Amino acid sequence: MKRITLSLATLALVTTMGAGSANAQGRYDRYGYHPPTVAKVDVHQQGRNNGAAVSQNGAKNAAGIRQDGVSNTGLINQTGAGNDATIKQLGRGNDASITQTGNNNAACVVQIGKNLSTDVVQEGSNQNRGVVQTKKGSYEIPAHLCNLDPGKKGYWQRLGFKGY
Repeated sequence: MKRITLSLATLALVTTMGAGSANAQGRYDRYGYHPPTVAKVDVHQQGRNNGAAVSQNGAKNAAGIRQDGVSNTGLINQTGAGNDATIKQLGRGNDASITQTGNNNAACVVQIGKNLSTDVVQEGSNQNRGVVQTKKGSYEIPAHLCNLDPGKKGYWQRLGFKGY
């Protein structure tokens, strides 16, 4: 098991084994969203044949990819400043990408199941979107809910996400 944390504003291509929880760096509180303060890439992989790639062009962008399972693919592209993106995949054969162009955007994808695919594209500034995918469908959520652990089934079910 290996944990990889890279602090850079260029391309990071990672295909490795690891465990843990990957989150980007921005945070939410009762006053709203606070963008990342430094550039950061955080990738955690557990399983086999998982692939992750992150491309950042700009200041203070943060990206996190967590993959638990087999043959999952995650891709994050960020251009601008203060962008925050997180991909969490639990299962096998899942494919997710996030593209952000602009400033102070937050996006996330949570995939729970197998053979799921989604793309999130944000163009402009100050956007906040997330997607949860299960075998029963796709649901739009605020990006800050992606801080929740996809392994906690009860929490997601209480929020109304079916087919977990």
